[in-house]
Amino acid sequence: MRGVEFPNRVRKRRRRTARFESVRPSRTALAGSIALLGLTFGLGSCSSATSSLSLADVATVPTASAQALPAVEVVSAASVIVLTLDHATVEGGSAQDPLDYRASAVDDWVSALGADPTSSDVIAPAGGDTGVVAHEWPGLRFLAPPDGPGRLSVTAADVNGHPVRTTHGIAVGSTRADALAAGAVAGSGDGLRLDVRDVPGTSSLQEPGSVGKQFISLEMEGDVVASIHVPADDFSDL
Repeated sequence: MRGVEFPNRVRKRRRRTARFESVRPSRTALAGSIALLGLTFGLGSCSSATSSLSLADVATVPTASAQALPAVEVVSAASVIVLTLDHATVEGGSAQDPLDYRASAVDDWVSALGADPTSSDVIAPAGGDTGVVAHEWPGLRFLAPPDGPGRLSVTAADVNGHPVRTTHGIAVGSTRADALAAGAVAGSGDGLRLDVRDVPGTSSLQEPGSVGKQFISLEMEGDVVASIHVPADDFSDL
């Protein structure tokens, strides 16, 4: 009959209901799970924000600039002008041909010394034009005749920053002892002579009857070289 439930059926239905209720979570447990999930998400968001803030801070914190090193001063030795009887040579700096003592070599001297000279005509004592042109730098005077070799007079140890000396190392300011040790011999008056050589076909104005001589002349002030003249000689009046 339908209106009557038999005990065994009621018992089975109760077992099914109990089994379903054991599987379905209670409202309290479900609420706790949701709360726990919300807390976890909140912590994750906070951690992410903290990480983002840290990255931003790192990106915006100025890094310490490297300490500037002191500038290195580059010092290059100036080329040295070395005087011989026939020409001058340039030691150091850029390669350059020997410097002649003729008028045609003025441009070479300008290049070697790195400066233009002051040039003027040399007037004879009687007032006539000699044809000789004087090219002057502070400490150096180059007398250039229209033909033939000219003469160099040096009155300073350095000319426009370039040391000037003989092949023996004698310069303005050297001592008499230095010059004698380099082979200098007595000259006219108190002066000394270096690299003396005979010039055949000439006659000495200082020693009549003797062959004229050419040399590097050292003019002295006491026991110190005051000026150097090259090429000097005792048979011409230049």
